Amino acid sequence: MGMRSKDNRLKIINSVAAVFCHDGNVFSVRRQSYLNAFPGYDTFPGGKIDPEDSSNQHQSCFLSELDGQEAHALVREIQEELAYDIPEGITSGQVTSVRYLATALAPALTPVRFCLHFFRIDLKTRPLFVADRGEIADSCWQTPQQLLNRFHGGDSLMVPPLRWMLEELGRNPQGANIGDLSPQFEEENYVPLLEFLSGINILPIPSCTFPPERRTNAFLLGDGDVQKVLVDPSPESPQVLEKLLRTLKPYGVDALFVTHHHRDHREHVPELARRFDVPVWMSEYTYSRIVQREGASHFSGVDVELKREGDIVTSWKGEVVRVYEVPGHDAGQLALAPESLRWFIVGDLIQSIGSVVIPAPEGDMATYFQTLEKIIDLDPAVILPSHGTPMRSSLRLAAALKHRRVRENEIMELHTGGKSTDQILEIIYGCVDQRLRPFALLNIESHIVKLRQEGRL
Repeated sequence: MGMRSKDNRLKIINSVAAVFCHDGNVFSVRRQSYLNAFPGYDTFPGGKIDPEDSSNQHQSCFLSELDGQEAHALVREIQEELAYDIPEGITSGQVTSVRYLATALAPALTPVRFCLHFFRIDLKTRPLFVADRGEIADSCWQTPQQLLNRFHGGDSLMVPPLRWMLEELGRNPQGANIGDLSPQFEEENYVPLLEFLSGINILPIPSCTFPPERRTNAFLLGDGDVQKVLVDPSPESPQVLEKLLRTLKPYGVDALFVTHHHRDHREHVPELARRFDVPVWMSEYTYSRIVQREGASHFSGVDVELKREGDIVTSWKGEVVRVYEVPGHDAGQLALAPESLRWFIVGDLIQSIGSVVIPAPEGDMATYFQTLEKIIDLDPAVILPSHGTPMRSSLRLAAALKHRRVRENEIMELHTGGKSTDQILEIIYGCVDQRLRPFALLNIESHIVKLRQEGRL
């Protein structure tokens, strides 16, 4: 569970990207891990179309054949990100063509929908690009297949349309005008299935989470013939349950894994276990809390196995995947990661947008701080949250901890200054959606409990 102040789901942001091509290689970049959009993802240089970008036809050769605003945005973005002047490259003969390559619109299930327009820029010689380190962490010239190999090896975060485009360029190195690469989901009959990191299938399932969030990520793990583990399936209704079953049928499921007891992580789990005839794995605390809430018959006919830190559940890229205990948001919350720590499924330890709620009695702010510190020290390469998209590195965990410490100091100052919890709520969380105020109040109360335990209040 988490909070954010407003919902931008219907917003579509048009963007442009340059696919520089030379001698069978393409130029790709890895975005900085602290960026809000696609943190640490491998992609192509470019960015948003600004209202200030002229809609007039560009006067340069090749660019004059493109949409005016897209052409001007492309020129501006490449100048800003790579210190490269496309019109000058055209004039000098270094740029031999600029052609439309493809378009990809993010699915409606994403918080902000980017519509990305790719343009192929063919080069006679390789330019000396100077990457803007504010946005670009790394860059390279590689063949499309080399970039795909990096993805399939588990070392690259990549949106599916980019992967499809690289596959097409691998088949047809001189190709252009690939067309629409927007992901298509038949949501009337199936649950969307996405692969941002090789071997980790993410199913953003409509769930009974609280607004403005609408989905909880389920994760399907397991190499080749090893057991397939489905993490946190939580369909909000029998209808969504049937969609999930249809989606999973080609893959198979050998076990269900529940990170913690909150409803939006385990809805219809017993029914799923019965339908697949598979066990359910969870912590002892999670099992006791679910039985306390739902009754002893909730898991009737289901084999429940209790897991703890260090237990092996499956494998990924030949590495065993182990259980980690990550209490704080919930006392029984478990996480999963391979031995290399190239990814870490963190449940509700963090989310890509907004703040995590630390609810009493199962939540504990002091423990939450300790768990964040533990995972930050482990420094996994990719964080996989239950709500939102994957993120590279532990930077967001460190930012979440820093944010909570700032909040805690604010709460301490206001509380010692005589403010009530309701007054603190209004001062700190005044911009938060009214529906989320009760959850913000829970965080304030959890901070106050922690401060008292530490003798700071």
